[in-house]
Amino acid sequence: MPTRGTYAYSQIQRDLNSKIHGRRTNLISGDTGDTNIERDLINSAVRQAISDIDFRGNIREVVLTPNLMDNQFDYVLPTDVKADKIIDFRPQNTDSRGEFETYDPVPPEEFDRRKKIEKGIYTILNDDLNRTLRVSADIQDETLVVSEMEDTSWGTWDSDGVNDSDVKVDNNDFIQGNGAIRFQTDTTDSTDSTVGIQDSVATFDISPYLGRGSAFVYGKLTTYDTGIHQVSVRLGSDSNNYYQVSDSNQNDCSPFQTGWNLIRWDLVNRTTVGTPVDTAIDYAALFWSRDTTTAALLHLNDTDWAFDYLTLKKGKYYNLPYYTRNVWQDTAFGLAENSANDSSALMVQNDEYEIILTKAAELASNYLRDEKDESKYAIDYKRLKDAYLLTHPSQAGVMTTTRYVFASSEIRPNERDS
Repeated sequence: MPTRGTYAYSQIQRDLNSKIHGRRTNLISGDTGDTNIERDLINSAVRQAISDIDFRGNIREVVLTPNLMDNQFDYVLPTDVKADKIIDFRPQNTDSRGEFETYDPVPPEEFDRRKKIEKGIYTILNDDLNRTLRVSADIQDETLVVSEMEDTSWGTWDSDGVNDSDVKVDNNDFIQGNGAIRFQTDTTDSTDSTVGIQDSVATFDISPYLGRGSAFVYGKLTTYDTGIHQVSVRLGSDSNNYYQVSDSNQNDCSPFQTGWNLIRWDLVNRTTVGTPVDTAIDYAALFWSRDTTTAALLHLNDTDWAFDYLTLKKGKYYNLPYYTRNVWQDTAFGLAENSANDSSALMVQNDEYEIILTKAAELASNYLRDEKDESKYAIDYKRLKDAYLLTHPSQAGVMTTTRYVFASSEIRPNERDS
């Protein structure tokens, strides 16, 4: 059961009023009659304080999505992570953690270079306001390659019954191995809602993956727009007996994009058609669902659909502890970055509350043009902040970067600067 924050917004109002000598009415009305001034000042004080300090009361822990896996690098970053303040990657089975299992943050460019040769590193990739957590971990994982999808010598990839055509191997644009399976939409087919491929694969046992496993594939779109609805996988013992899973986002829960997308389907979300034989799965189908009602969204002229490297993975359950920027709690235990009503409560400890209150008094004194009090509270805030940082240093990882050795044009992976 979540814990209700101790410090209600109404208490902050009372405590702030005492610090500014009972002049709260000047914050409520102001010179312009703006009734939001007090709330804006308090919200600003909270944001500034949590930007300066990683408070203990702001630590959250969620289940990492998907499971932590070997050679699977993209994960969902919770939207409320403050800056890059990741604390740890903690196995739910803590007895399985080795003495040397640590994780260090590195820049995105360095992560790209080193992710396949160095374990225990992570980064946060920023793209506009979309953020992706990338991790390279040494996990004893179970991976089954359903198809490398790089040649057709093991069997022809036919259409899935929706008249898709020109199925071939693309040895120039692929993700893994030596090629990908590429196909195009039949330009006369404007009624079928799916575009994809299917065929037989080498027989395998899917039962170890049904409980907590995931299927992965790289899927390519000629053009992404709202006409692309979702992507699906079928795995079965034939085309009449199979499991199907669909998803409308990439592996890291970001929207699809033009070009290559890493797709993940969690098999726990599967639907069952017929009676597939778990120990004798030898059929696979991969297909996109598209709009069939709007002419501009039919994708009839798309020639660069492709799929590459279909695998099953299990991974291990890990938790992700981090510092959150959503520190206001409502009565239903929902969290937000700013207080929107008087029922909000701050998720902080007692010593942290005093720091925030002092910053609020500094900002309020500035608004009231009380330079003496503003200066006093600024000094008090710095003193409280420095004392807190001394006794409660941040638990977040510190960014490191690899040193280049220019004499040899090589990188020594064990030499790091902070």
